[in-house]
Amino acid sequence: MAKLTKAQQRHLQRALAHAERAHAYLMSDQIAVARKDRAATTTLHYTRSDGSTLYEVQKEYGSDLTGLADCIADLKALLSSS
Repeated sequence: MAKLTKAQQRHLQRALAHAERAHAYLMSDQIAVARKDRAATTTLHYTRSDGSTLYEVQKEYGSDLTGLADCIADLKALLSSS
């Protein structure tokens, strides 16, 4: 792999910082992530005033949010190898 330039390293470090900040926000106990408008099949849903339903999504596994942690790990590995 070719060595990264200083400018490329700075861009990747900024991307890493943004990804880490987003990850910390999403994984906070104060933040819930939900899917909207699935059929209400259990009592674990929330019904909004407009009639739509929300189901909480598991943040640590089983959703596309897991890709954010993978992105952070990949960026760290790339930066540490340069």
